[in-house]
Amino acid sequence: MTRLLLAALLTALLGGPASAIELHLLRSFPADGPSGLAYDRDACALWVANETGTVRMIDLWGNEVRSFQAPLHRVDAVAVEGDHLLISDGSGMYQRVSRDGEALGEAFRLSVNLRDTDGLYVDNATSDFWVADDTAAEVVQIRQDGTTVRRLIGYMQTPQLMEPQGITQDPVHGTILVVDDADASDSLFEFSADGVLRSVTSLAFAGMDAEGITVNAEGSQIFVAFDEGGMIAVFDYIPTQLDVAGEPLPSACLISSLEFGAPPV
Repeated sequence: MTRLLLAALLTALLGGPASAIELHLLRSFPADGPSGLAYDRDACALWVANETGTVRMIDLWGNEVRSFQAPLHRVDAVAVEGDHLLISDGSGMYQRVSRDGEALGEAFRLSVNLRDTDGLYVDNATSDFWVADDTAAEVVQIRQDGTTVRRLIGYMQTPQLMEPQGITQDPVHGTILVVDDADASDSLFEFSADGVLRSVTSLAFAGMDAEGITVNAEGSQIFVAFDEGGMIAVFDYIPTQLDVAGEPLPSACLISSLEFGAPPV
């Protein structure tokens, strides 16, 4: 029995999250094989990795702002860490770089158990890393010294999360968001801040083979990278619950009123 059939059987027998995130597709734009995304609040832009040595910054309508060649030969995942970036080659190696691509220290490993980093997010409030490991089918919260804080094991979820790719956290709403690619469910998994699965939402209506995800928390927008067809989709969204109290921070990066339109001039 395949993993997908087993997951479907378990979901039918045991049940799963009944709710779903409310997603409203705003627009989409082409991107070259996107695999990793990170929202840069300071620049009002996105960093995009595409499994090559090139990392690009694009604006919120898909126009390239700049790019650099990374010190790693390949970049699968990218995250904003303070005033610089953290990148991963997808095989467990990590490297801090400036926004111009300059290496900041040596490449390193977080843990010998992290071998297939397809998603990466840095919680700038705690400095913890969230890593989506495809081979292990796990999402791991880990300290910078390599201490594991939390493991979300894919096959123990209902439905199962078997191909975790992109990962991000919404600091306004407190939710952890993970995309599962087309080899599994092609869905968005929503976890509470302490790792409880709250909802699973199909992304098939917007694209195919979800690979990366990031959040413009101030504007409550989600960006999802789809490998099939090479595109990034932009959604307004409402989570199923709120973990973090407070109003969204003011931001100039609000695009919800510009559905399927051109960027402002």
